[in-house]
Amino acid sequence: MIKKTLATAFMVMAFAVMSFAGDITGNWKGTVMEQFEIGYTFKVDGEKLSGSSKGPDGSDTPFKDGTIKGDDLDFTIDILGNPTKIKGKVKSDATDKTKDTVTLTFKVMDNDVTLVLNRVK
Repeated sequence: MIKKTLATAFMVMAFAVMSFAGDITGNWKGTVMEQFEIGYTFKVDGEKLSGSSKGPDGSDTPFKDGTIKGDDLDFTIDILGNPTKIKGKVKSDATDKTKDTVTLTFKVMDNDVTLVLNRVK
């Protein structure tokens, strides 16, 4: 009986943590290379992640093959004509969602790029 209760409690807590960490649906923005403002729109459906990026020129580029598991995410997007794999990490603020961040890492022309996104208020 205790094992069942503990297992159920653990599963509920794990689901709550995964749901909370993965709640990035909405609009985000950040600056890449301290010059270019980039916007992202994310939509989470279970572990499926979809959305698009708005580049400095204002064009929207949808991404594909997106997944989110806990606070880890990844997707593929076309950058400069090349499919680019992007990995990310969600950091949630339990008391203030406007302080949430998503840190994305990827390579462009063999250069490592890190982009920190903040939730758009």
